[in-house]
Amino acid sequence: MSSGATGERALEWLEISADYRCNNRCIGCFSVQPDGPSMSSREIAEHLLAARRRGARSLWLGGGEPTLRRDLLAVVRKARELGYVRVLLQTNGMLLAYADQAKRCAEAGVTEVSFAIKGATAETHDRLVRTPGCHALLVEGIGHVRGLGLPMSGDLLVYASNLAEVPDMVRTYAAMGLRHFNVWAFSAVDQGDRDLSAQVPRLSEVARVTAEAADACPEVSVTSLHTPPCVMPPSHERCLFHAADLDLLVANPGGYSFRLEESAIEGGAYLPRCAGCGARPRCGGLRRDYLAIHGDEEFQPR
Repeated sequence: MSSGATGERALEWLEISADYRCNNRCIGCFSVQPDGPSMSSREIAEHLLAARRRGARSLWLGGGEPTLRRDLLAVVRKARELGYVRVLLQTNGMLLAYADQAKRCAEAGVTEVSFAIKGATAETHDRLVRTPGCHALLVEGIGHVRGLGLPMSGDLLVYASNLAEVPDMVRTYAAMGLRHFNVWAFSAVDQGDRDLSAQVPRLSEVARVTAEAADACPEVSVTSLHTPPCVMPPSHERCLFHAADLDLLVANPGGYSFRLEESAIEGGAYLPRCAGCGARPRCGGLRRDYLAIHGDEEFQPR
């Protein structure tokens, strides 16, 4: 699909990660750079306009932690003025524990909120985000957003150490009003000299607990990101995610932009036996860091 004279593919989503500042210190995350690269408000506005010209109607505000941005509300208002009909705020929820902040986000034009969740309990969540008391603020933030009537979803980052909690995470936060869950498998990409390979869960196990969570809470939807179709039970193909379907462009500070399906986090590596797999057209491939850690035995063509 083309966007016209530019010859560029049209977009549905623009994701802006304006900087890498965060008030959590999650295991394995590099979004802890207070002095790292950062977009100016003007740069963000330029990305908003350029993506709208390519057809984007949905904006995903990520990071880092976007609620730390002083220009957050101005960015949201600008996006709505330009015609973005959806504005998704992806957040750890800590600052939304302030009722006035949650209300201001809604009034500015945020249409939905996705909360970063690391555990079904405060002990697990706070341990993995390495921020004591974060879970209590998260729950309070969820309550404020629910009171405003905004749709809520959850981004569940799954490590080897919290893998077994995925069904309980879905049950726990579904009871708080969240209606969709994205299961993100922790990756060793971009970890520098840190060896966190022991925290990378097996994708076949991620698929299994995703299916269990979907069965445990049929009133919500559960999607497993980065998961090849060959490890998902055929009965739960509805839980699969194909990055290219989003038509999403990621804009990072420093002028680095890419389509979601081109990210190393999404995969990109295929085995020789993948060529004959019937699911290949809907498969983003495997992460190279994953293959180096766990090998390829669990991936067999259908």
